[in-house]
Amino acid sequence: MEMTSSYAQMSVPSASTRNRLLQLIPKDELVKLLSRSDEVQIQPRQILHHWRLPMDHVYFIERGLVSVSARIDEHRFVEAWLIGSEGMVGAPLVLTQGDQTPPHRRVVQVGGTARRIAAREFLALLPELATLQVVLLRYIDVVLLQASQSGVCNAAHSLKQRLARWLLVARNALEAEALPLTHDVLSQLLGVRRASVTDCLEALESEGLIRNSRGLVTIANAQLLQQSSCDCFGLIDREYHRQLSLEAVTARHPPEARPLVR
Repeated sequence: MEMTSSYAQMSVPSASTRNRLLQLIPKDELVKLLSRSDEVQIQPRQILHHWRLPMDHVYFIERGLVSVSARIDEHRFVEAWLIGSEGMVGAPLVLTQGDQTPPHRRVVQVGGTARRIAAREFLALLPELATLQVVLLRYIDVVLLQASQSGVCNAAHSLKQRLARWLLVARNALEAEALPLTHDVLSQLLGVRRASVTDCLEALESEGLIRNSRGLVTIANAQLLQQSSCDCFGLIDREYHRQLSLEAVTARHPPEARPLVR
């Protein structure tokens, strides 16, 4: 089974950003956006957006990993989707520009850097960024697929398959084989017992798919790990490439295309 690696294969123009959404927009749009943004450090366990509190900023991740979690009860959240350098934290604002209170919580799991811009300033600037509008709407479509496919996966597949799928998605989001995450964090994100996560990680390690050490999971063989996973990872990965490769964006929405959000 051939390992899908669309993120690595996608051809992007050189730009002063590692964020793969911003790499898809014209230089004039990128300059406008970067001139209004700040480069900030994001730290593990930092909450970027609280549940049902206003979004003060949006973030284009350069390095790092952010989980978007849905509320179960007053004290518990379970992950709905992941965001790394392939995405944006706060993308729903593109759809609900008058509502800046998100129904999810966004927490940094792996620290790094991001381009941060005030939410109101971002919304005011967005009408001038026609290509970015198109890119973000496509990205939101991919997020919907990731969230819905994860829900199906959680209902239909074994924990070992779900964990393999999660590790592969995280690998693509981080663009790294080494994932600095503890068993406790993985259990919280997946909504299962820590002991169950430990058992699955040990099984994957015994098969030579990962290396597991304290606070670090390293993917040793991504191709075999995908074979150990279900089909959900491949569906998510292929949809990202279908919607957000440079070729797809420029072919379907050339520079003279009219903006979709005004």
